Amino acid sequence: MSGGGYKLYYFPVRARGEMDRWAFAAAKIDFEDIRLNREEWLKEKESGRPPLGQMPFVVTPEGKILAQSGAILKYICKKGGLSPSDSFDEAQADMILGGVDDLRVAMVKAHFQKDEEEKKKLWKEFFETTVPDRLGKYEALLKSRDEGKGFFFGEKLTYADIAFVEFFQSLKVNVDIQKEKEKKEHLPDIEEILKKFSLLYEYYKRVLAVEEIKTCIEKRPQSDF
Repeated sequence: MSGGGYKLYYFPVRARGEMDRWAFAAAKIDFEDIRLNREEWLKEKESGRPPLGQMPFVVTPEGKILAQSGAILKYICKKGGLSPSDSFDEAQADMILGGVDDLRVAMVKAHFQKDEEEKKKLWKEFFETTVPDRLGKYEALLKSRDEGKGFFFGEKLTYADIAFVEFFQSLKVNVDIQKEKEKKEHLPDIEEILKKFSLLYEYYKRVLAVEEIKTCIEKRPQSDF
């Protein structure tokens, strides 16, 4: 890997920091993956160093600091040549990134709902309506380039691919853990949902097969979310 000197700060979970870790890996840029516990984070926050008082944030080799997972993702991918070169393509990549964040917000709402009946209702809507509807639209976007045989923007991997696939791969892990540890058998198999969109499912596997991303997943510490 090239570059070096970057430090990414986040909690010891995947959540909003994982796609930034994938970005560093795919871009072949060395970084220090600093995972803070709650006490360490509170001290860091009190220091005033995080620009918005949030994690993740990254410190560059020059000492510059950037927060917000999407901004970090785009910055690292641009440094590593993983951004669309065309301005409209870049806007479309941002559209995909924003759409993934919509799904993340809906997922988090269901995950942290305390009322069990309401939680089941939210999960049902998420998996049976929200996700399939959005997957159909994403598959159409994928198919518009090279009949969907590559990535969202053809042969070039970009931050749109990283954001999309990381979300669904992490969602799969989250659901599998809940089904195993909490016996929530009503939750579906994420890959079975993806398989209903065959072009998108093959694409999903294609991104996961990128060597740097594959290695990143294999070597990461385990976490519940």
